[in-house]
Amino acid sequence: MFHFKLVSLTGTIFDGDVHEVVLPTLEGEIGVLQDHMPLTSVATTGMIAVRKQAKDSDASREYFASSGGLINV
Repeated sequence: MFHFKLVSLTGTIFDGDVHEVVLPTLEGEIGVLQDHMPLTSVATTGMIAVRKQAKDSDASREYFASSGGLINV
């Protein structure tokens, strides 16, 4: 588990502990798990998928729309 915070221009959208986050980038989707190497990248238009627990199915992931931004791991 690691702490994930999703912030938009209007405020915090998500702030909690998660197992995995999948993010859209210029190079394609990246998956972030606990102890991921440090990374700064550009987020693109697409969906951000959040898996709160390791045992959660793909269908139970929480999704957020992204129109771009900054990724800092």
